[in-house]
Amino acid sequence: MAKSASSITLNQLRYFVRTVELGSMTATAEELFLAQSAVSTSIAQLEHAVGCKLLIRQRARGVVTTDQGSTFYRSAAGILAAVDEAVNQLSSETLTGTLTAGCFTTLAPFYLPVAFENLTNTYPELSLRISEVASEQISQKLTRRELEVVLTYGFDYGPEVEFIQLAEAPVYAAFGESHPLANQSEVSLEQLARESLILLDLGKSTNYFLSIFRDAHLSPRIHQRFESFEVVRSMVARGHGYTILNQRPAHDLTNDGHRLIRLPITDSRSLLQIGVAIRANESPSKKAQAFIKECREILTSS
Repeated sequence: MAKSASSITLNQLRYFVRTVELGSMTATAEELFLAQSAVSTSIAQLEHAVGCKLLIRQRARGVVTTDQGSTFYRSAAGILAAVDEAVNQLSSETLTGTLTAGCFTTLAPFYLPVAFENLTNTYPELSLRISEVASEQISQKLTRRELEVVLTYGFDYGPEVEFIQLAEAPVYAAFGESHPLANQSEVSLEQLARESLILLDLGKSTNYFLSIFRDAHLSPRIHQRFESFEVVRSMVARGHGYTILNQRPAHDLTNDGHRLIRLPITDSRSLLQIGVAIRANESPSKKAQAFIKECREILTSS
């Protein structure tokens, strides 16, 4: 039976939330420069206050949440976020607390490091935790409050997620230097449909790339599928087919030193939206707004 919540402290909630996220009391203690016993005692007091077991201690394997612990974690994380937001509203210059943000896997190498650097330099008191996420994880992680905001593409994430467009990215075709089409100044979808496609195979991204052909009533010849952006680029550069992409690295060399040729697709009007996903019907916090603003500036300047 649950007891009075009056004895629960914010530190207890913070230690519990971070332990759930890290999966270890020892890791929490190290991150917060505390003794492990202090974290363990604090969480034990929290469990006593709420009247149920929240974590299961596993010898040499950290901790996992109970069913009640998983439910309590989402509420506790929301409480801490609300406290941080209340403090941040008092100042227009600084941000404190923790922002949990996500970045879609293929966008992460291009935008995540610079966003992290710029935000931490501008707001040194803000703890920024950014993780890579697949498109299929975004809705769940937002609705479970594991993430507050995600930099991603404008796919359909369901009614519980709102997408805010920040920029558009035109698609292009990429070839190895020896490919017969590499010497052209542009290429058509009809030409591409006759060639071997090396497909970037990442859930919703896959559907998007294939929809470009469907919209033109064409069927591509899929030769190979890979989940890695760089594997796709390397296979293409070595002459095993072409690919369609939208992200543009700073140079055309692959990791193994081969060169790609990029060509515009003349008859594709498809533009892939890039923006942020947030929880629908909920205003983003001041921290999330700072993240969105930084992403907009990076995207519009690239």
